[in-house]
Amino acid sequence: MEALARSFSFISNEAIVRIPFFQRGYVWKKENWQDVLADFQNLQKNHFFGSIILKQQRVITGETKEVLVIDGQQRLTTVSIMIKALYDSFSNELIDNTKDVIRQHLFYKKNRTDKDFLVKIMHSHLDAKSFNQIIKFNLDSKGPIPINPDDRILSCYHFFLNAFIGLEEEKRESLFNYILDPENKIIVVIDLQQDDDEQAIFDTINSAGVRLSPADIIKNALFQAAIKEVGTEEAVVLYNSTWDEIFVKNNLKFWETQRTTGRINRDNLEILLHAIAVIKGFYDPEADTLSDLSKLYKAKIKSFLSFSELKEFINEITHYGQIYKDKILVSEKSTLYSFENSEQRLFDILDTLDISTFHPFILFLYKKYSDDKPELIKRLDQLATFVIRRVIAKWETKSFNKLTKELINNPALLDSKILEIPDNEFSLGLRDITNKNASLILFWIELYRRQNDPKYGQNELKWSYTLEHIMPQKWKEYWTAIPTKYDLNGNEMSLIESENDRFSKVYWLGNMTLLTSSLNTSLRNYEYTRKMDGEDRKKGIKAYSELSITNHDLVIPYDSGDLVWDEDKISKRTELLEKEALSIWKV
Repeated sequence: MEALARSFSFISNEAIVRIPFFQRGYVWKKENWQDVLADFQNLQKNHFFGSIILKQQRVITGETKEVLVIDGQQRLTTVSIMIKALYDSFSNELIDNTKDVIRQHLFYKKNRTDKDFLVKIMHSHLDAKSFNQIIKFNLDSKGPIPINPDDRILSCYHFFLNAFIGLEEEKRESLFNYILDPENKIIVVIDLQQDDDEQAIFDTINSAGVRLSPADIIKNALFQAAIKEVGTEEAVVLYNSTWDEIFVKNNLKFWETQRTTGRINRDNLEILLHAIAVIKGFYDPEADTLSDLSKLYKAKIKSFLSFSELKEFINEITHYGQIYKDKILVSEKSTLYSFENSEQRLFDILDTLDISTFHPFILFLYKKYSDDKPELIKRLDQLATFVIRRVIAKWETKSFNKLTKELINNPALLDSKILEIPDNEFSLGLRDITNKNASLILFWIELYRRQNDPKYGQNELKWSYTLEHIMPQKWKEYWTAIPTKYDLNGNEMSLIESENDRFSKVYWLGNMTLLTSSLNTSLRNYEYTRKMDGEDRKKGIKAYSELSITNHDLVIPYDSGDLVWDEDKISKRTELLEKEALSIWKV
């Protein structure tokens, strides 16, 4: 790798500058062009236009030299169009004077003796037609350049052309010379050799930590391999019927949407490609890292012995893509949950617990059991049970990567895995539970009740609730009465032992409930009666008791005269909720 500050005239020393044929299209907009124009018009300012990463391609002796644009497509395209718009705005005399300069920077010849000049920057299939039309205009072809507001390349050209026509020609001439001045180092050109890993290098030079998604690198590697095997025309047909159909047409926003997995954000397409690599076995989640993904895909692509193998692999990726889009659910505020929907329950558990490790296995299950819905639901339920019991029991989760590989090889392993966590350890976990995990358990107990008993009302609920500790975490000021308590041996506890017991039971599941709105801060620590009824204009628990876990468990007994909430009540309600949780996630 070599990184040097260069002027834009560096491009005159290159022959073919190829933007990968299936690279994402040109996306810069008017605000970007305005910034570029304003910056360059200040000739007294030192400019830095960012970096461009180029990768040298191996060519057979005698063939035209070629570099691949790994990063910087938007900058390279914008400056090239700006220069061409400047040239096209010149008088006939200046056009004649600078024609050779334009050809030197924006064109190349295969052979010195050739008559024809070819466009140097070979754009992606999405933008090649418009870009070539602009670059060739006034040189090898006549105009006019069409106006199309939906075409970013054409719009960029017309923006700069209109801006330059309004300037004095002397200023345009100065700007043209300034941009192409060999001493005016406005960019950093990073040259990678054939064996350099563009993913790793991109990560290294980005001090802001912004990752280059491997999705585009993988897509380009797939279809460049197709071009090599069957030519551009057939590769484009394959692209249009597979990748473009699933990942671009009407679906681009979905695949670009990011999800948090672990400590990083990844878009849906990268998550999918990672899952497929795990399923196919060429990505080892125990040994490999996400930065290895594009490299591993390239190795996989090189292993194919025929175009039919490559085509089959591409079809498999798009098949998994359709499954992912249709089946891998995301919890949203608008989602209506019902207990009978096992798929919703599993994904809500995984999203709430921030566990994405099993997504490859889930994707595998949907494909394997596409014609066997009962077996699919059985495995999804088993996975949900395994995960929730393990997390609540506070068992380690580091082995999930290894387990994912094992389950893909043998889904029946779930039959024994869910037996690992005994009921008593799950129950102990309910007696020292985090707010997040308690909210998850309580929400699904509520849906479980509604599914099994029509008296609780509608079966579907949106997630729009807040967790409340009935006996507050800061109980000492208002909850002063502590009942006499006895230890397991029947001995009366001391005051300190009794207080510690109360502190402990505050974090039992039985002391928690879900309300339709948060209580006023001043009410949260009040004694039970004031907390239930509220005071003045501040509403208490009763006003927000839409759910059975609040209304049935607390409000109805309270209105019937049960005005005490203490450790004994917490214990009894915990036992009730425990039985329901064990009925939902039973082994």
